[in-house]
Amino acid sequence: MKIGIVGAGGISRHHVAAATRYPGCSIVGIADRDVQRAQAQAALHTIPRAFASLTELLGLRPDVVHICTPPDSHEALACEALAAGAHVYVEKPMAISVAACANMKAAAARAGRQLCVGHSMLFMPAVERARQLLRSGLAGEVVHAAAGFNYDVRRNTTFGTGHWARSLPGGLAEDLAVHPASLLIHLLGVPERIMAVDRISADVPDGKTADLVAALESENGLGTLSVSLRARPDMALLDVSCTKMMLRLNIASMALTIYRERRLPKPVARAVANLDAAGQLVGGTVAAGLNLMRGKVDGSWGVVPLIRRFYAALEAGQPAPFSADQGMQVVALVRSLWPDSHAIPGKAAA
Repeated sequence: MKIGIVGAGGISRHHVAAATRYPGCSIVGIADRDVQRAQAQAALHTIPRAFASLTELLGLRPDVVHICTPPDSHEALACEALAAGAHVYVEKPMAISVAACANMKAAAARAGRQLCVGHSMLFMPAVERARQLLRSGLAGEVVHAAAGFNYDVRRNTTFGTGHWARSLPGGLAEDLAVHPASLLIHLLGVPERIMAVDRISADVPDGKTADLVAALESENGLGTLSVSLRARPDMALLDVSCTKMMLRLNIASMALTIYRERRLPKPVARAVANLDAAGQLVGGTVAAGLNLMRGKVDGSWGVVPLIRRFYAALEAGQPAPFSADQGMQVVALVRSLWPDSHAIPGKAAA
């Protein structure tokens, strides 16, 4: 497969790594409005051509185009690439609006091409193990899921000087929220009712959301979503409470801890549970570290595994591992949290 990449920012390095390591794939070119940045990435990764636009890149007739640009550009770029006959992998979020997502989905259908959205956390090793447990039925039915993302923006000196996420209606908090949103939609289904509260803070330079908590009611259970641009340490967490066990994932450190009910006297059961959890954390940490050193897992937050699955799906004639419909559902959830151009403290969405 011939691969073209649009956008030469930081995330593009994971896309380059995934494409260059996949058997039978070659990156034929990279494009960026800042052509010097595209040229620098091309030189760094031995990519033969660098361009200032997708239109020029499409002249090489790539089989797959990766879109690694800010989300307000996704609709136009995806539709152009699809119309030219390329399959598309688009970074998350799929777009800014549900209408833009619908246009992208329609463009893929017209072209008879696949569109994959880069919600990659679902494809991280610890999350994959939890998904396998849930699919097997060993954990029972999901009752409640809580997903959160903390990132202290105050230590990111580049954000206040023009980070692209400042243009999102919810600012950087919205960019973070798409991760827990994708996890909750996967686990619980599309929310039927959402209630949210958020706060702004002078600590966050864009004057938008600093912290948000949302409660979700879905057909398959209840959920809570939280993001914070002030809490420390930086952390991505997912707790899944089921009828037979509880799964706790520290996604950033790739650790899955399983809590089971034990038929023991309560004081003994608590002690055993603590020892078991400690053992799982130590064992999981050692295993993750060894796998990282051996190259069996990577630090791409699931980007590389998801891209590899997308390529495999294309070769097998199968649907994308994260579809346009799913990407649109995430955007719909996020838009219900930030329907306006600025976050409103204490707002609720029904």
